[in-house]
Amino acid sequence: MRFDAITAALALTLLGAGAPPARAEFRLGLPVTCTIGTDCFVQQWPDMDAGPGASDPFCGMAAYDGHDGLDIRLRSMADVARGVAVVAPAAGTVKGVRDAMPDRLIGPTQAGRDSVKGVECGNGVVIDHGDGWETQVCHLRRGSVGVKTGDRVETGARLGEIGASGAAEFPHVHLSVRRNGEKIDPATGHAVGSGCSTGPAFAGTLFQPEAVAALEKGPTGVLGLGLAGAPVDYGRLVVDGAPPAPPAGGDAAIVWAWVTNLRKGDALAFRMVAPDGTPFFEGSSAPLERNQAVYSAFAGRKRPLLPGRWTVSVEVIRNGEAIASQRREVEVAG
Repeated sequence: MRFDAITAALALTLLGAGAPPARAEFRLGLPVTCTIGTDCFVQQWPDMDAGPGASDPFCGMAAYDGHDGLDIRLRSMADVARGVAVVAPAAGTVKGVRDAMPDRLIGPTQAGRDSVKGVECGNGVVIDHGDGWETQVCHLRRGSVGVKTGDRVETGARLGEIGASGAAEFPHVHLSVRRNGEKIDPATGHAVGSGCSTGPAFAGTLFQPEAVAALEKGPTGVLGLGLAGAPVDYGRLVVDGAPPAPPAGGDAAIVWAWVTNLRKGDALAFRMVAPDGTPFFEGSSAPLERNQAVYSAFAGRKRPLLPGRWTVSVEVIRNGEAIASQRREVEVAG
C-alpha cells in the first residue's frame, strides 16, 4: 500500500520548490470501472499530516501515516478472481509497467512488508500526462496489464485489473498523482502532507465532476452483511468473501457485519427479523475504543435458525446518528 516507483528510472529526479497550481485542463476520472459503494469501496486517502500522525484530506481518519494516494478496494480475493478493470484516469503516454508479481495478501506484520521491500507497488502502470503530471496505479492483478511502455492511452482505457500484488493487506488499486516529482492529493490538488482542509469538500480537486459524485459519499461503508450460525472470521472474509447462508438448525442465529473506516466512539446497531415477521434480535455494540480501518462484528441469540426468509440490518451510529446502513433478506433452507 505504500508508494514505490516501479523502477528507479521511472522516478522523476527534478524536485521543484513546490507544485505549480493545477491547470484547469488536467482532470482525473476514476481509475476503476466498478461502482463505488456497491462493488468497490474507498478505503484510504493520502495522509495530509506532515507529522507522525495521519489525517485524510477532509481531516478525517481514512489514511495512515505516510500514505500518498487513494486506495479503492474490493471486498475479497474472490472479487479479484472475477476480474475488475483498472483504467487510465487521464490521457497520456505509458512511462513504465510491471506485471510479474504474484497476488497475495501480506498481512499486517513487518515480515510481510519486508517480503516486498523495494517493490511495494507490486504490478502497476505509470502514465505521463504532460506538463509535469504523472499518475501511477499499483497492486494490479498479475498477468492483467494490457499496455506497454510507449503506448498512448486515453481516459478510461483499460490498463489491467485490481489485484493484491506488492504490499497489499486487502485487494485494491492505489492511485498516486505527482507533478514535477511532488506528490499531490487528487481530492484537493494540494501537496501530500501539506495539511487537511476544513473547507468545502473537494474544493480545488483534480477529479472530474462525475468522479467527485462517486467519491463524496464518504469512506465509511458496509462491505458485507449476512446471517450465520457461528461467528464469522475477518481473515476468511477478506479471502473468500461473504459466507453462504447457513442451513436451518444449529445452536445460534447470528447477524454479522463487515465495515470500513469506523471512528472512535462509533457503534453498530443490529436487527434481525424472523421469517414470521417477528423481531428476533435488536442490539448495539459497545462504542469503539479506537479508530478501525476495517472492522467486523456479530450479534444474535443462542437459538436455532428457523427456515425461511430472514431480514437483517446494521447501522453505523456516530454521535447519535446513523451515517451508514445496510439491510438484506437472507433465505435459510430447511
